[in-house]
Amino acid sequence: MRKVWMAGAALLMAAGAGGAAEQASPYGTWRTPERGGLVEVSQCDGGLCGKILGGAPGAAPEDRLDRNNKNPALRGRPLLGMYIFRGLKPAGGSWKGSIYNPNDGGTYSATVSLKAPGTLEVKGCVVWPLCKTQVWAKVK
Repeated sequence: MRKVWMAGAALLMAAGAGGAAEQASPYGTWRTPERGGLVEVSQCDGGLCGKILGGAPGAAPEDRLDRNNKNPALRGRPLLGMYIFRGLKPAGGSWKGSIYNPNDGGTYSATVSLKAPGTLEVKGCVVWPLCKTQVWAKVK
């Protein structure tokens, strides 16, 4: 009987560990704090990637375009489906690379870190310490 109990306990612990690992993943859909944006974080280009899935419901048509891009030729492209970061590389518990900010059209040095299950910290820096940090909430 003791062996059966121990085997059952081991299975429960393994299932719990698997569930915790899933919760701690950066992959999935995240809500940004500004304008209710949705970003899908996935694996691509050998690293972490973030693609815009949507914005605030009822957004004005001009808010759906990359109108703040520094390059005038790109100001008419849709934000929906745009990658704001691609191929961020693992760096000691976080991912580093660059991130595009459609709010101002700038590209910045980026660090993306899981701070807790369901919480992703996204930091963009012009140069350290001139940084802005957002905390994204996991949707699914």
